[in-house]
Amino acid sequence: KALEHSDDDVRMRAAEALSKIGSETAIAELLKALKDSDWYVRSHAALALGKIGSETAITGLLKALKDSNSIVRMYAAEALGKIGTETAIQELLKALEDSDDWSVRRNAAFALAEIGTETAIPELLKALEDSNKYVRIKAAEALGKIGSETAIAGLLKALEHSDDDDRWNAAEALGKIGSETAIAELLKALEHSDDDVRGNAALALGNIGSETAITGL
Repeated sequence: KALEHSDDDVRMRAAEALSKIGSETAIAELLKALKDSDWYVRSHAALALGKIGSETAITGLLKALKDSNSIVRMYAAEALGKIGTETAIQELLKALEDSDDWSVRRNAAFALAEIGTETAIPELLKALEDSNKYVRIKAAEALGKIGSETAIAGLLKALEHSDDDDRWNAAEALGKIGSETAIAELLKALEHSDDDVRGNAALALGNIGSETAITGL
C-alpha cells in the first residue's frame, strides 16, 4: 500500500523495505513501481527485484534497462545480473554501449559476468578500452570470471595500459583464465614499478601453475 503513497519518499522507502524482506509476494507491485513517476522509486524497485531474484521480473527489468534515467538503467542491469538469466544478454550488450552514463556500462559488464556467457566476450573486450576506468576494470573482471582463452589477447594488451589499476585487473583476470599463453607477459609484469601489478602477476602465475615461471617468481 505504501508503494502507492502520494509522497515520493514514502514510496521509495517502501521499495527499499520490500527489498530487505525479499519476498516474491511483492513482485507484482514492484513491477508497477518500475513505472513510477519518480526515478528514485523506480531505481529502488529495480534493486528490490534483483534481490528477490525471480525470473518473473525479467520483462519489466528489460524495459527498465531503457529507462530515461541512467540510475534506473544502472540498477536494472545489476538486477538482471543477480537474476542471472541469458534472456537478458542482448539488451545488456546494448547497455554496455550506453553513451550517457559510465555506471550503466559498468553494471552491464557486472551482469554479463554474473550470467557468465561467452557471447559477451567480444563486447567486453571492446569495453577494456572504454573511456572510463571503472568500466574497464569491471570488463576485465567479467572476462576473468567467464574464463575463456579467447579473451587472452585483449587482456595481454590491457596489461600494458598506462593505468596501474587496469594492469592489476588484467593480471588478475589472466590468472583466473589460467592459460600458459599469458606466461611471458606476466613474467614481464613481475618487474613492474607498481607493487599491486607485481603481486597480481605473481598470483596469476601461481594459478597457471607452470614450471616455466619458477625462475621469475
